[in-house]
Amino acid sequence: MKRSSLLHFLKLVLKIIFVAAVFGSLFSYAMFQGGFVSWFLFYTTTVLVILMLLYAAVPLGSFKVSREVEDNVIAGSELTVTVTIRRRLPFPFLYLSVKDEIGEELARILPGNDTRIIFYPGFKRELVFSYTVPEMQRGEYFFYGVTMETSDMFGIFHKRKFKALEEQLLVYPNYHNIEKWTAYEKHETETHISSMDFIEDITSVAGAREYVPGDKLTSIDWKVTARSSKLMTKEFEEFLGQNFLVIFNNNLPDINSGSYTAYEKGIELVTSLTLHANRKQLKLGLWTLGSSNKAFPVDTGTAHQKQIIYHLSKVQGDFGVDFATILKEYEKSIPYGTTLFIVSAELTDTMLETMRMLLSRRNQVYFCLISRGENDEREQKRFTQLRRYGAEAYILSGGDLDEALDRAAAN
Repeated sequence: MKRSSLLHFLKLVLKIIFVAAVFGSLFSYAMFQGGFVSWFLFYTTTVLVILMLLYAAVPLGSFKVSREVEDNVIAGSELTVTVTIRRRLPFPFLYLSVKDEIGEELARILPGNDTRIIFYPGFKRELVFSYTVPEMQRGEYFFYGVTMETSDMFGIFHKRKFKALEEQLLVYPNYHNIEKWTAYEKHETETHISSMDFIEDITSVAGAREYVPGDKLTSIDWKVTARSSKLMTKEFEEFLGQNFLVIFNNNLPDINSGSYTAYEKGIELVTSLTLHANRKQLKLGLWTLGSSNKAFPVDTGTAHQKQIIYHLSKVQGDFGVDFATILKEYEKSIPYGTTLFIVSAELTDTMLETMRMLLSRRNQVYFCLISRGENDEREQKRFTQLRRYGAEAYILSGGDLDEALDRAAAN
């Protein structure tokens, strides 16, 4: 650190000596040569030297920098970042280069990987620029600060200032509004379905009561209301086993793009199920099993939902993990009477055997296989065998999840 400071000081001294030598040479030339041209050259150079010294003297630390980043960003949406620079003294810098220093994760998805702009500020006190990331990806991103650079017109005195401005951005997974949960419907012939076929209304009407402010308008029983001449709300009863445990296979089968896409679609599905359970006030838990396991108990409430969504926003896929072995270790922790929803981008022989063991213990199992776009005959045979064991098994395919939802709703 001391050596770097010493080199910087020596360079500065050499630059000053060079400017002084040029200035002295022109003065000597004007004194001995005389005449208008020589003195005009000397005075012009004097003005330039004074400007260079002013550039060297004016500190960049007098700048105040702020950054505006949108909140609650969802994967797939656009992100706009706005950087504002305010300065106290309107010194007319020749130029001002400004760069927003961002983390590698954000730089990789930013088109052109460039957050730099050059201003020609003149006497302006406020400088503003923005850059846009057209399609954000789920994850955690960091902003570190803003670097400002300028120099004189000859590039002799170069000034650089880094203004620390650390921020953290969490991009939440994309989700889809779920209204029905058809997991209770059997699909004996068609196994390739969309995620809407994974959904159906999981409550049944048990009676009616008088409307209370805060009840959903969609729950109003209009027939009973007409008979009683006052607003009546449907009362629901829970199915046996209405406590749901979603188990997510956090292992990526390979490094192909299809596996990454399937993994992200699985995250979207789990997120959608979590939000749906919170809206319906259903108890739901989540296990993400991989090299680093995370288990959320079967519970309800907004705070519980936020913890799960926060985890789903940051979790990253693993490689070379035996999901079935890990599931066996957690098997005894499965609460009695809990319905299992297993979301995975693969179905191996060991997983098939684990599913058979769960079914033999009379657990209600719904298995959703996220298609990787490959035609794996062995995996298809395992899937068929899983259905024979008694599991409600589905293959989620069709690319875009929103389009899949619409197609299923139309059917």
